[in-house]
Amino acid sequence: MVTRVLDETAPAECLPTPQTASEFSFPIATPYSIQLDFMQRLFETIEKREFAIFESPTGTGKSLSIICGALTWLKHDTERKARVAPIAADSVLSTTKEDQRPDWVIAYEKKQQLDASNAVGSDSDDAQQKYSRWVANTRRKEAAERKKGMMASRRAAPTDASKKRKPDEDGSTDNDDEMMVVEAYYSGDEDNAQQKSGSKLGDNGEVQYSAAVRKLLERRAGNRPLYDSSDDDNSDNDDSGESAAPPKEPSVTKIIYASRTHSQLQQFVNEIKRTQFASADKVKCVTLGSRMQLCVNDRARQGAQSVHAINERCLEMQTAGSKKSARCGYLPLQHTPMLDFKDATASVIMDIEELAKEGRRRCTCPYYGARASINGAQVVALPYNTLLSRSARQAMGISLTGSVVIVDEAHNLVDTILAIHSIALDWRTVRALLEMVQMYFTKYWRRLKGSNVTYIRQTIALLKALNKFMQSAVADSATRVVSVNEFLTLAHADHINVYKIDRYLRESKLGRKLNMFSDRLAQNNSATSNKRPTTAVRETVAGPAPATAVAAFEAFMECLGKPDRTGSRLVIRTISSNSGTEVELKYLQLDPSEAFGEICAEARAVVLAGGTMKPANDVVEQLLPGRSESQPTPDSKLDPANARLFAWSHVVDRSHICSIVVGSGPTGTALRFAHGDQGDSAKLREAGLALAALCQVIPGGVVAFFPSYALLDRMHRNWAAAGIADRIAKRKPVFVESSTSSGDVLELYSARVRAVGSTGALLLSVVGGRLSEGINFSDDLGRAVVMVGVPFPSLASPELAERLAYYEGMGGAQSTASGVIGSMGPRAKELYESLCMRAVNQSIGRAIRHRNDYAAIVFLDARYAEPRIAHKLPTWIAGSSAPNAASAFGPALAQVSSFFKR
Repeated sequence: MVTRVLDETAPAECLPTPQTASEFSFPIATPYSIQLDFMQRLFETIEKREFAIFESPTGTGKSLSIICGALTWLKHDTERKARVAPIAADSVLSTTKEDQRPDWVIAYEKKQQLDASNAVGSDSDDAQQKYSRWVANTRRKEAAERKKGMMASRRAAPTDASKKRKPDEDGSTDNDDEMMVVEAYYSGDEDNAQQKSGSKLGDNGEVQYSAAVRKLLERRAGNRPLYDSSDDDNSDNDDSGESAAPPKEPSVTKIIYASRTHSQLQQFVNEIKRTQFASADKVKCVTLGSRMQLCVNDRARQGAQSVHAINERCLEMQTAGSKKSARCGYLPLQHTPMLDFKDATASVIMDIEELAKEGRRRCTCPYYGARASINGAQVVALPYNTLLSRSARQAMGISLTGSVVIVDEAHNLVDTILAIHSIALDWRTVRALLEMVQMYFTKYWRRLKGSNVTYIRQTIALLKALNKFMQSAVADSATRVVSVNEFLTLAHADHINVYKIDRYLRESKLGRKLNMFSDRLAQNNSATSNKRPTTAVRETVAGPAPATAVAAFEAFMECLGKPDRTGSRLVIRTISSNSGTEVELKYLQLDPSEAFGEICAEARAVVLAGGTMKPANDVVEQLLPGRSESQPTPDSKLDPANARLFAWSHVVDRSHICSIVVGSGPTGTALRFAHGDQGDSAKLREAGLALAALCQVIPGGVVAFFPSYALLDRMHRNWAAAGIADRIAKRKPVFVESSTSSGDVLELYSARVRAVGSTGALLLSVVGGRLSEGINFSDDLGRAVVMVGVPFPSLASPELAERLAYYEGMGGAQSTASGVIGSMGPRAKELYESLCMRAVNQSIGRAIRHRNDYAAIVFLDARYAEPRIAHKLPTWIAGSSAPNAASAFGPALAQVSSFFKR
């Protein structure tokens, strides 16, 4: 069929892989061989619709390789689509001489095929034309309105409803209360019933309209926020003035780039600016951020301590007639200013800071302006959390269909996915929310429409059940792990339909009303000093902010609403502190493939890139589910057997790296710091003696990493008591990272190393701490990295025990958390070691940062020479001088000394 030929999933031609740097528009005439190979493999991965992992060490120009490889493919793919459409359409009209069918049959079939061809080939063109017509009509109409002063006259004519009414005893007015009341809500089941029977009276005497009538009433509502996230789901709107929202701009094939921090996204965007894709090709790029980064309304930002707080304040200020103030001035009533902002971002590539500046200059919200630019952008740069959460993608209006997803700095991707989908709810939050919802319901229950009364009562019942359960858990100090269904039974909440409550909280936006209600309580309480504050106010002020508390409960309910989700468990933990006993319920998502499988199934190709991606086998097995329930047929990207791994060595010469495992210290004591050895003062002292001797022969800065803050503190105190710390300090001053802060320590360490005539310094830090990732210890800042011990994570953590048990069970073995701790299965052991070594690889990668850099990597623990551990070290370490046996300290010290002399 012609439709299959024109389908993007089956292109008529395969793009040839470019062979030279100039074909990739690489800005440097002679790239590293690693960079050219990286770009070629990336081009092929995207073209073949594959899932792949790319490991390219820091300093090898990974970001530039990603940009040139991906955008070159995007450019060639755009040209291919322009060629394929007319050729396929022409092929519909051609006939073969061998066709002996009657002319009228051939003519009818040609017409059917041509209609199908036009439908497929012109869908995007029709959508673009429709959108362009709407833009032109809107600009023309709004220009005329401005000329006639219609907007000014509209503001100058207040209605009777906007006049201030007499306040109630609590200081509120009827107009304020209208904003507090949840809009009429009807569940899906009720929709089905009413669609058959039409409108009817509800239990509370209110008219319950049919779904079609309610939709019409909602479209006519005058106080709906113009930029509410619910607008993201609008589609199929006509371009008439009656449309509730403008037609969506058609989405183009795009490169979606995700990284961990906004500074990394900024670096990526600045790298694009260096290429001809920004200048000659005029690629459209947009960077997405949260309101915390992009909100430019000082009144909205004032006092907002969290993302949830500023989100709620933004949504409140979108509605005209808010008690706090008028609508946000950065959200214009006309569409033209937002269209102008979008045009500006399309013509010039901007990072987060530049978007914010442009928003202030134009007095237009850059947060919503960036969202409006997504569909037309060819490159979208966004943080991890936005990409990895389906609800976040939906709220931002991001579609992955047909796009290329590239996740940079992906070494902690699995941990990030599990963290995003693992939600904790504490007892203090439950108590505060329970009282808040009860107070809200008491005040407004007579004014609630639809099913709001029923669902708020059920929400109160669930909060009461949670509160009672957590109160009883105080007496039981043991940590328990149960399934979601078991928990609901233990909490006597199994009769409550948590799925419907979850849906109600999301669709009714009750949390937004509760947040406004709580804010008003706090304001009234502060204004009336002779009144005693309510418990809800005291709880939310002393504990989490109302917006944060409501968001935590909604997120927890979303998890409870899916009790049949694979790999889900609930941890019940009692925590004692000076302020009292707290109970925490933590939902654990143990299967990252559910969230990541959706991304793989929707996207054209998925690439994970990083400086140190080894070990990678368990990452592939955890992320790829084999197939997605949304896919009727297996997707090759979802099959772990089809995953591809590309790993390159470093651009530095092998002679610039010295890696060695030290099995014993200067006095011959074995260096092995397993959990049982960490209390052995002789071994702790031996590590100090070894480090002191190394500092005598290593120039510049030395960074030593420890498995935990507890072991670092124990060793440092041991060395101080034995006089070893003073011995080290005579050669290199010692700086110690703390668990609370690290910025000052890093600055002091850096200043000491760079000081004129300095012999360097020693920095003691922790694997997985603030200084083990994202910090650049290039040149003299890190002439050596010393790993003291092997940082295996603690098996005392119930979260880790459950994760290992689940992973072991993925291989078909039946395993429990206690069973994993007692006798770890082979798959669980593999994952346990991989979690450790990924953290190690990140730490040792801090030293070699560019082609001319050099450093020694010293492992002070004999276990690093064991094959299972050594095999998981980075490729660039294995390619230089792979440690295959532990050395005695004397020969090891001589080797390090010789390395630096050379």
